[in-house]
Amino acid sequence: MDRRNAIKTMALAGAAAALPRFSGAVGNNSKTRVGLIGCSGRGLSAVGDMLAAANGSVQIVAIADLFPDRLDVAMKAFERHEKKFGKECFDVPTSRRFSGWDAYKQLLAENVDVVIHATPPVFRPLHLRAIVEAGKHMFVEKPACVDPVQARELMEIADLADKKGLSIIPGVQRRFHPGYQEIVKRVQDGQIGEIVSAQAYWLNSRFWIQNGGNLYLQNKDPMSMEYQIRNWFIFRWASGDCYVEQHVHNLDVISWVMGKDPKEVNGVGGRRFDLQYPDLGDRFSHFAVDFDFGDGVHCASYSRREPKSKDYVLERVVGTKGIMETHLDGGIQRIIGSKPVEIDPKKMPQALVEEHRVLLDSVQNNKPLNMLREMVNSTLMAIAGRESCYSGLNFKYDWIKLRSQQSFVPKEWKLGQHELEGVPLPGVYKLS
Repeated sequence: MDRRNAIKTMALAGAAAALPRFSGAVGNNSKTRVGLIGCSGRGLSAVGDMLAAANGSVQIVAIADLFPDRLDVAMKAFERHEKKFGKECFDVPTSRRFSGWDAYKQLLAENVDVVIHATPPVFRPLHLRAIVEAGKHMFVEKPACVDPVQARELMEIADLADKKGLSIIPGVQRRFHPGYQEIVKRVQDGQIGEIVSAQAYWLNSRFWIQNGGNLYLQNKDPMSMEYQIRNWFIFRWASGDCYVEQHVHNLDVISWVMGKDPKEVNGVGGRRFDLQYPDLGDRFSHFAVDFDFGDGVHCASYSRREPKSKDYVLERVVGTKGIMETHLDGGIQRIIGSKPVEIDPKKMPQALVEEHRVLLDSVQNNKPLNMLREMVNSTLMAIAGRESCYSGLNFKYDWIKLRSQQSFVPKEWKLGQHELEGVPLPGVYKLS
C-alpha cells in the first residue's frame, strides 16, 4: 500500500470512529409513522432520503401543504418512490392529505411519530413550536429561520424539545458526512496548527422561479402572497435571501470549525440591474462578508446567485501548519500541508441519507438527539452577514444575536395582496 492510499485508509477509519455509535441497520418490528409538512421539491426529496435510510422501517402516513395542488404532486412522487422502496412504505389516504393555513395542525393531530418539515423558511418557528408541543420528533430543513427574532424563538423551542426528550435533526448535511467529520476533528485537534483565516464560497447560477409556464400558478401577480410563497426563494421575507437560504451550508462548516461566534460583521452586496423587480423577487444577487472572530482571525464569505455565472462552492480554513478544504458535492475533504489527508469520496455514504439515518436511529432506539441549536447558530451568522450587506453598516455580532428586533414575518397569514418594501438600498435600509 502506498503512502497516499494509507492516508486515505486511516482517514476512513477515523471517520467511522467519529460517527455516533449506532446499532447497525436502522429498523425494528413496527414501522415509524412519518408525516410530511411542505410538499415541494426539497420535501419530496427528503422523503426519498428517509426511505433510503430506513431499511423498510418507516411508513409515510400523512402530508400537508398550504396549496392543495402540491398534495397531488406529492402523491405522484410517491408513486415513483414506491417502485424503489415498495408500496408498503406509503399509506396516505385522502383523509390524511391536508391543505390550507392550518394543514400542519391537522397533520399533527394524526398518529405520527416523526415529521419532515420542508416549508419555506419563514414558517419554521410557527410550525416547529407546534410540532414540539405535539411531542413529535422531526427532520427540519435549512435554514432555521429568516430573522433574528425567529432565531431567538427557535432557541426556546430547542429547550422545550430537550425537556420533552425529542430528536431534532437539521438539514445541514455536512455535519453528517464522515469525511467532513474526520477532517473537522483533525482541525480541532490541531493538525493544521492555529487558525489564522477562513473562506467560504457558494457561487452559482441557479435561479428558480415558477412563472407562467407552471400549471399550478394561477395567480401570477408578484405582489400576491400566493406568488411569493410559491416562489419563496426569490423573496427576502420568505427565504431570508440566498445568503441565508443556501450559503448557510458553508457558514455552518465555519461555525463548526471555529466553535465560537464572530465578534463583528462587515459586508457589501447588491443586485444585478437586469433582475426584474418584483417579478424576480426583491433579494440581492451577490454578497461579500467579513466575519471578525477576534485575535486577527477573519472569515471571508462570498455568495452569489446570478444567471450564467460560474459555479464555485468550497469551505477553506488556513492554519499555521496546513490548510483544510472541503466541498460536499465536489467530493473534496482534505488537509494540505506537512501531514496531508485526503478522504476518498467513493467510499463515503450519501450525506443527505445519513442525516435521516441518524434521526431514525435516535428515535427508534430511544436516544434523543437535538441539533436544532447548531443550525440556528449558523443561520444567525448568515442573517448577520445579510443585514450588514443590506444596510452597508458594520456592527457587533452580539447586537444582532441578542437585541435586534428585525422581523420579516407578515402581520397576517392570508392569501391576497402582499406589498413589498423593494430591494434594500445600502445606506438607506434601516437596521432595527
